[in-house]
Amino acid sequence: MGIKGQIKTGIKFLVSTVKEKELVPIMTPVLQSEILKGKVALITGGSSGIGRAMAEAFKNSGCDVIIAGRNEKALLQTEKAIHGIKHIVLDVNNVSVISSKIMEAAALFDGNKIDILVNSAGVLAKASFMDMTEEEYDEIMDTNAKGTFFMSQAMGKFMIERKIKGHILNVTSSSALRPAWTPYQMSKWAVRGLTLGLADTLLPYGIVVNAIAPGPTATPMVGKEVGGGKSIYMSNSPSGRYAVPSEIANLAVFMVSDMGNMVVGDTFYMTGGSGVITLHN
Repeated sequence: MGIKGQIKTGIKFLVSTVKEKELVPIMTPVLQSEILKGKVALITGGSSGIGRAMAEAFKNSGCDVIIAGRNEKALLQTEKAIHGIKHIVLDVNNVSVISSKIMEAAALFDGNKIDILVNSAGVLAKASFMDMTEEEYDEIMDTNAKGTFFMSQAMGKFMIERKIKGHILNVTSSSALRPAWTPYQMSKWAVRGLTLGLADTLLPYGIVVNAIAPGPTATPMVGKEVGGGKSIYMSNSPSGRYAVPSEIANLAVFMVSDMGNMVVGDTFYMTGGSGVITLHN
């Protein structure tokens, strides 16, 4: 190799060394109570069910947590039950206020930042296909799909402007694997696709986007709750029972932590096999 070739090789080596120094360090395991230490999370739909369980799990993992929802009474009750979390009143259907509400939430803790967004606000369909009204259809699609879209858009802008390398976690459902004949199922198909699109769009800015897809879960939304002697047995589930919110929340902690940074655009299913190994259930 001539002198010119040696010079080129040397330059390439120096460039590659500089690039390597710019890479994000690999996350090493830490204590469970410190997995999310130094992070601030905003959780929509955080006053009950899966959102509330995530708020508690995130808090126990060292995170500062802000819950959001439409019902301030429920938010205050949850805030009282989980010491140290805070809340904002937010209707994700009201797109015009989302950006200002994110700023309001960020100001609640020192650092004026948000590192994690969880899109957990959602509503179920009550009517059958033949009885579905336009009003119910719009409410479900606006909350589950439109709300998730515009929350993610506003949070993406917020993080990019502040150079925050954060996480967005969408709560979808195993319903996204089934034929969609209700607006609920349709909305979850939409969120699954949006998760892929957001991951592709936001990863260049260091923002990691994924989704978590619970199957039937014992929450007030489906008329089931854990404790009080109530059964969570489910005959048509391969695992024989409903999932419980804390199980979903424990997986979510990993997904929004730096240990999950190499999981990008994926949907993690926690269904007990329902809708995954048996698509008809």
